[in-house]
Amino acid sequence: MATEMTSLPSGPPLLTDSDVDALAWQFLHSSYADDDYADWPLDRRLDGFLRREGLVRLVEDGDTYDLILDRVMAYIAARARLSG
Repeated sequence: MATEMTSLPSGPPLLTDSDVDALAWQFLHSSYADDDYADWPLDRRLDGFLRREGLVRLVEDGDTYDLILDRVMAYIAARARLSG
């Protein structure tokens, strides 16, 4: 994955706004956003995506995870407005 993140020695991962954008974009273009997982709740699909990418620390950090989930939902809403 192209997104690189840093972290404090024992703290949570630090993501830039572009890191969050990149992760949301990658999720929305992954199989987890396709019909194959349509019966899964969005947060479960994002969890699966991040774990598959080896980003378990992001799943385990509630604030960071919520930030990524919020960005994903914002992109979904924007896409719906454009296509509606």
